[in-house]
Order: sequence, then C-alpha cells, then structure tokens
Amino acid sequence: MLIKRKAQSFFDYAALIAIISVSLIAMTGYVFRSINARVAHVWADLYDPQNGVR
Repeated sequence: MLIKRKAQSFFDYAALIAIISVSLIAMTGYVFRSINARVAHVWADLYDPQNGVR
C-alpha cells in the first residue's frame, strides 16, 4: 500500500508540473505581444510627440 501511495504522489506531482509548464509555454506569446505593445507606445511618445500614444 505504501508503494502505491508513493507512486500516486509521484504521478500527481508530475501532472502538476506538466500543467504548469504547458501554461507557462502558452503564456509566452501573450507576454511578448504585451511587451511589443508597450515598446510601441513608448516609441510613439518619444518619436512622434504630435500624435502621442496611439
């Protein structure tokens, strides 16, 4: 029974780590887009002061 419980705990932690890893990988696209949007806003403020932020 103890071996079965240890194996179940291992698989539970492995599943948790896999879910967190997949979610972090899926979020990278959104993070890069938000960073690019912020850089575009700063660029617009610095180099196009007439129009400012789009």
